[in-house]
Amino acid sequence: MSTIKVKAEGIVKTFGATQVLDGVDISVNGGEVVVVLGPSGSGKTTLLRSLNLLETPDSGTLEVCGYRLDMGARGGFDRAARQRVAALRRRTAMVFQSFNLFPHMTALQNVIEGLISVKKVPKAEALACGEALLGQVGLADKRDSYPASLSGGQKQRVAIARGLAMDPEVIFFDEPTSALDPELRDEVLGVMRKLADDGMTMLVVTHEIRFAREAADRVIFMENGRVLTDCAKEVFFGDRAGLADIGERIERFLGRL
Repeated sequence: MSTIKVKAEGIVKTFGATQVLDGVDISVNGGEVVVVLGPSGSGKTTLLRSLNLLETPDSGTLEVCGYRLDMGARGGFDRAARQRVAALRRRTAMVFQSFNLFPHMTALQNVIEGLISVKKVPKAEALACGEALLGQVGLADKRDSYPASLSGGQKQRVAIARGLAMDPEVIFFDEPTSALDPELRDEVLGVMRKLADDGMTMLVVTHEIRFAREAADRVIFMENGRVLTDCAKEVFFGDRAGLADIGERIERFLGRL
């Protein structure tokens, strides 16, 4: 039986008077690819950022890669909880919509920075790992290139290699192709499909319906900060009769894309 890598229960997040997440429950098993779909403003990105504590939920519980955290404690996290947050982040990776590469570092330097500064890997070992990962994402010839000289698709592939360098148990993808032209989008989606085929645990916020059809095990559909359905992709894209009125909402959503 697969180990649960990500579990969230009752996650609530507000910004001022706006409730962005309204009691969200999700789980992701080891080796699963789960795609999160929904209209803009449904809370998808906030959910992803909450799962690795880039945003701190107001209440609820998280368990990621075996580290459990209870939200909403007065005064914030104590020292033990902060240590769990740090450990959780070392076992996960986040790929952002906007790449978030260091502009003053080459592609290779971006990939190995975490290995050297966080994991304290010797430089020679880190360089070998970084070069192998750039080769894995099809960018071996760009090792000495700076982000300004790379296309958007190349930048995102460097960002994926950077995440893989940390040997994560789970990778979170936040709209990784939304800033890219269609041709460049396919470069990135190809790398993501290969990761899925290799058994990487992935939680992907995206509007790429083709990727969801081809690579997802399950689809989570969100609206107004709530999970309306969490089902196998065959149900989501197939016979939605058992989903009642939610099936009609999904139909309208897919029709707008």
